[in-house]
Amino acid sequence: METIIKVNPSELNMSLIDKIKSFIGSKENIDVTISLREFDTMFQEELDISLEQSKNPKEIISMTMEEFIAYAPNKL
Repeated sequence: METIIKVNPSELNMSLIDKIKSFIGSKENIDVTISLREFDTMFQEELDISLEQSKNPKEIISMTMEEFIAYAPNKL
């Protein structure tokens, strides 16, 4: 069984923790995972620009791992 509980950060308090603990009870084979998700508009815009640029082969730099490690942008 898998249960997902979605809450706003403002709802995180000891009362919520106590409710989760009472839901779990004395079971020992339970994992509790907290997942943080953040939507960053600026990151999304930069990603969209990068995807658009990738359609133009002249703007793509391709290199091996060794070349990447040795890469220094000011050399170009």
